[in-house]
Amino acid sequence: MKELIEIKKGLDLINKSIIKLENDINNMRIDEDNNIDKTDVMYSFERMSDNFENIKIDIDNLIEKNNADNLNIYQKIQKARVELQKRDLKKTGYNKFAHYKYFELGDFLPHVNEICLNIGLYTEFKYTKDQAWLYIKDTDNPDIFREWSTPIEVATLKGCSAIQNIGGTQSFARRYLYMMAFEIAETDVIDSGAVDEDAEESKRKINKAGVMTINSLIDETGVDKSRFLSWVGVEKVEDIPNSALNTCIQMLNKKKKSNESKKKEEIEVKETKIEPEEKEEKHLEDFEF
Repeated sequence: MKELIEIKKGLDLINKSIIKLENDINNMRIDEDNNIDKTDVMYSFERMSDNFENIKIDIDNLIEKNNADNLNIYQKIQKARVELQKRDLKKTGYNKFAHYKYFELGDFLPHVNEICLNIGLYTEFKYTKDQAWLYIKDTDNPDIFREWSTPIEVATLKGCSAIQNIGGTQSFARRYLYMMAFEIAETDVIDSGAVDEDAEESKRKINKAGVMTINSLIDETGVDKSRFLSWVGVEKVEDIPNSALNTCIQMLNKKKKSNESKKKEEIEVKETKIEPEEKEEKHLEDFEF
């Protein structure tokens, strides 16, 4: 009904423009030679043309809106996806561990809300302790909706209260579900390749337990600490990477066993040089009552 009223207003404006054009023609200036002033004619027709152009734009907008109102929910969602793809979305999130950018919820949510408002869609979330749902409803037919879901697990972050942990988990779920529903692609993650977390961890320096183990083995084996660190390629034990920890321990344990074997051989060699009488005395000395 509202659209029909707007079209009627447009038709009324056309009629007024025609009447105005007739008046302009009747009032055109005629010179002494009975010639019509060309300036008046051009001015009148330009105004008429502008009026018709504006009316055409208004009618086209009404037709487009009317067509949009006739879209089903699948067509509306697909149209929303296309409209969102046209937006210049900027990624503000950055993962320092894996070195890639990603979309924060606030990077695309204002665009999603605006597009949904224009097309006639409404979004709603529902949560339980282990599941989250996103519902996209057709505002022209509220009983018609589409549903997306994902399993969730409440994160436990240091320094955060229980409600903060719940809020953070819900925000992540909303971000993930919006990206599913509106097909927002994280291309940078794919382009940069999958992150090998084990490889990243191997680059980190050893922890305190590792430092204590290495220092203890250095003391037990009596190796030259500076030469050992030079062999590893670091300036101090704390700088040893996780990737080299097992190798360092193996080498030091190997040195430790070598020292123990040498010590045992020295004892055996020493015992073979003892005379029979000395062995007997030694045997008596070692005997315990």
